Amino acid sequence: MTALKTVFRGARNSFGRRLYTDWPWDAGIGTPGWRVWKIGFPAPPGAPLVNNAINLTLGATAVPYVFVTPPDAVPASGLVQYMMDFNFDLDAPRIFETSGIYNESSMEFMSANSTDLREFRRRGNKLIIYHGGSDPVFSANDTIKWYQRLMRDTTGHADHFARLFLVPGMNHCGGGPCTDLLDALAPLVDWVEHGRAPSKIIGAANPGSPWPGRTRPLCPYPTQARYKGRGDINSAANFICREPSQGHDHDHDDRDD
Repeated sequence: MTALKTVFRGARNSFGRRLYTDWPWDAGIGTPGWRVWKIGFPAPPGAPLVNNAINLTLGATAVPYVFVTPPDAVPASGLVQYMMDFNFDLDAPRIFETSGIYNESSMEFMSANSTDLREFRRRGNKLIIYHGGSDPVFSANDTIKWYQRLMRDTTGHADHFARLFLVPGMNHCGGGPCTDLLDALAPLVDWVEHGRAPSKIIGAANPGSPWPGRTRPLCPYPTQARYKGRGDINSAANFICREPSQGHDHDHDDRDD
């Protein structure tokens, strides 16, 4: 349990300083879609032992060439060792540094941390963000914290032009025990063209999930889907989006549907 707490509290350097946000404990972390990124899979009997985690195999081709400044010249044969030797005290800060002709850090051009969307909002634009609760690459907590800052910087009015939808159980872009078959474009078009902000997006379970055909309302943060107390639990029609503090609702009307 201590090891799990260490993983889910987020990366830190030897001084205990946080380098990345924590991770939610979510249903999809027990699926292959989580494991393949974090630790990979065992080699078949008789095959050579290799670390096939995507965080290593994909990261090894990006960290030295893109994410640190100045870039490190690492031959292809040395990429895995480079990653294994990565120093979280000395190397991690280089993600934020500039050097010589590299006058913009990788974090400046690779990330989208700004909450200054005034011009975006002034033009009447709308934004729908959705993120899997079990995304093993980018923590959903990081996106939640960004949205909370956006809400703070707009004095609580971010949902007038931007809404965040979390997909419980969903891995990176899809997969996992979740209702990840969703259409976020149609609600966005309706919001832009007709001014109807989405109060929910209906998601359906993928064929490989434990519940083929199940539907759920995906709710705008911070609301969550709550069972109404009656009807088929596999139907989104029997759930409603509510603030977490309001708990489960029973025998109420469908005014939010």
